[in-house]
Amino acid sequence: MEGKMIGFVGSDKYELILYLSRILYHLGKKVLLVDYAENEALLQSITVPETLKEDTSYIDYRGIDFIQGKYFRFKMKQEYDYILMDFGYIMDNEGMLRCSKVIFVTDLQLHNLKRIKNIEYVENEDKCLVIKDVFQCKIKPEYIINQIGFPIDKNQIFILYQDSVDLKYKVSSQYDHKFTFHKLSKPTQCFLKDITKMMDNQLEEKDINLAYKKAERGL
Repeated sequence: MEGKMIGFVGSDKYELILYLSRILYHLGKKVLLVDYAENEALLQSITVPETLKEDTSYIDYRGIDFIQGKYFRFKMKQEYDYILMDFGYIMDNEGMLRCSKVIFVTDLQLHNLKRIKNIEYVENEDKCLVIKDVFQCKIKPEYIINQIGFPIDKNQIFILYQDSVDLKYKVSSQYDHKFTFHKLSKPTQCFLKDITKMMDNQLEEKDINLAYKKAERGL
């Protein structure tokens, strides 16, 4: 077994990574989450015993393995079906070059757009763009897409609108350490299911839906 490495780059997306990991878990997949992000948002979402805070090994939390980026080794690919990697805005990480898919995440804010434009990418890599927290204002998602600086297939672009329920679950995931996401907004639900399918096009839609229903209940 050699796991697929999926990279996430840009502004806050830890909740999406957490939700995806739970869906994959309920599909019977072994998953490792790697946190390279400056804010360590993924690791803030689980309880870490004091004795493990500087441990070089992974932490098993409810069936999902977590590890700090500085301790990740590429040989770990042999142990997992999927490795979901949060790179934050780090631009010179070798791991990003080895990912089978890279998901760029931004919102409408100018400073986040400028930072993501500065991230180097491989011309032929499988890319996806997620524009989060979209709301009614003069800055439209189309502007972000035009400014992003690299071509992305329109079928690989996801627009997620600002939603109070989505925000509630995002914040709760860090304080409650239990990842429930019942009744997320429709665009976010579709994104999670579509990305899961893109990771493995042999997965059946009914199996993804069943795994999603279990995951959203926090199982």
